[in-house]
Amino acid sequence: MRKVIFITTALLFCQAFFAQPVQERTEQDATVYICTGPSSKCYHKTDKCKGISRCGKEIVEVKKSYADSIGRKACKMCYKN
Repeated sequence: MRKVIFITTALLFCQAFFAQPVQERTEQDATVYICTGPSSKCYHKTDKCKGISRCGKEIVEVKKSYADSIGRKACKMCYKN
């Protein structure tokens, strides 16, 4: 009985210590699209978004964490709440 309790406790500790929430991992690892134009300020869920269709430069696929790090905000058309 002690072995079962010890193993269960050890597994719960490892899970709590090492695991990140799935939503947190996938949100930052998500692929988004940005326009490389000088006045572009948003990132988009898809390269078919109406907001990115006006891009006069190249459309680039990047990680959301990178888009956040360069100051891009979520497109209001793509990310309606």
